[in-house]
Amino acid sequence: MHKLLSTLPIAGILLFAACENAEHEKAEHHDPMNAMHAEMMKTDSMAKAQEAMVTAINDRFNSNNMEGIETLMTADVVDHQMDPSIKTTGIQSIKDLLKMYHTAFPDVKQEILGMATKGDRTYFQIHITGTNTGPWGEMPATGKVMDVMGCDVMRFENGKAAEHWGYIEEAKMMMQLGLMPPPAAPEKK
Repeated sequence: MHKLLSTLPIAGILLFAACENAEHEKAEHHDPMNAMHAEMMKTDSMAKAQEAMVTAINDRFNSNNMEGIETLMTADVVDHQMDPSIKTTGIQSIKDLLKMYHTAFPDVKQEILGMATKGDRTYFQIHITGTNTGPWGEMPATGKVMDVMGCDVMRFENGKAAEHWGYIEEAKMMMQLGLMPPPAAPEKK
């Protein structure tokens, strides 16, 4: 009996500690800060996935290999920067644009300088270089080098790129290729 009485306080302390720990875990589970942390982790994971997809698409562009592009883009992907001479739509228009770039600039390289993601959109800055040794649509090859910067945005839907918007220094590129005169110097007064 004496042994039983001496173990009761210890058992009570252990029972109290177990109940206290369960209440603490329950409170943590419903803590808004923990929910916010979980959401941030999910958002960070989605952002990393989108940025990895942008990198994979860029790698396909640089290698002139569109094999498996269907795993990265929706079938009806829309490029809002599409060359007006391309009349196809969806993934086929992306393939046609890639073919046009690599015909005009066989050594074209697009380097991603930085990326940021917010929600379903990934924003990235690019540096594009290449030598114009082939025709660009109706424009003849010039043999000159382009070296321009640009900014792009991709919107993702169900884990794939669904839309693209972009800007490159087109006027600068045209001047570099000798297809457009540089702007006139301002008149001195």
